[in-house]
Amino acid sequence: MARIGAEERRQDFIEATIKVIAEHGIANATTRRIAAAADSPLASLHYVFHTKEELFYSVYESLINMPQQSLQAPADALPADSVGDMLRQLVKWFIAHPERAITQFELFFWNLRNDPQMAAKIYIVSLEATQQAIQKATGDALDHAARTTVSRLLINLFDGLLLSWTAHGDPERLEAETETACKAVRLLVESY
Repeated sequence: MARIGAEERRQDFIEATIKVIAEHGIANATTRRIAAAADSPLASLHYVFHTKEELFYSVYESLINMPQQSLQAPADALPADSVGDMLRQLVKWFIAHPERAITQFELFFWNLRNDPQMAAKIYIVSLEATQQAIQKATGDALDHAARTTVSRLLINLFDGLLLSWTAHGDPERLEAETETACKAVRLLVESY
C-alpha cells in the first residue's frame, strides 16, 4: 500500500470536510464522518488536525484561496473593468462548486455563534485576500484606502449574491444580479 504524504492527506481531509458539511451541515460534521469520507482512519485525522476548530479554519482558508487563485485579469482591461470582472469570476467559480458556497456560509455562521473572534479573523483573512487580488488586477491604480473600501464592497456583494442564489436557485436571476453588482463595483472604482 502506497504511503500518502502529510500535505496530500491534509487536502483529503479538507475536501472531505467540505463534502460532509455541504451534505450534512456543520452540526453533523463529526470527525468520524469526515475521516470516513476521506477514506482514512480517525487517528490520521487527529494527527493532521489537532482540533476540529483547526480543521474548520483550514477549510475556510482553502475556500478563500481556491477561487482567488483562478482569477484571470485581462492585460488591457481598465481597473474598474478588472474589479467588476473579478466579482463575476468569483460568482461563476462558486456556482460551479456549490458545495463550497454552502460550506463557506455554514462555517462562517458556526464561528460567529461559537467563536466570534475566529469569525472576525476569518473576515480579515477574506479582506486581505481580496485586497491582494485587487492589487494584482489593478496595479497601483488604487491606493490602500481605496482597495480596502472596494474589497469590503466586493465581499458584501459577493456574499449577498451567493446567499440569494442559495435561496432562489435561479441561474438567470443570479446572472442579472451579478451584472448589476459588477456595475456598482465599476462605478466605485471609477470614482477613485
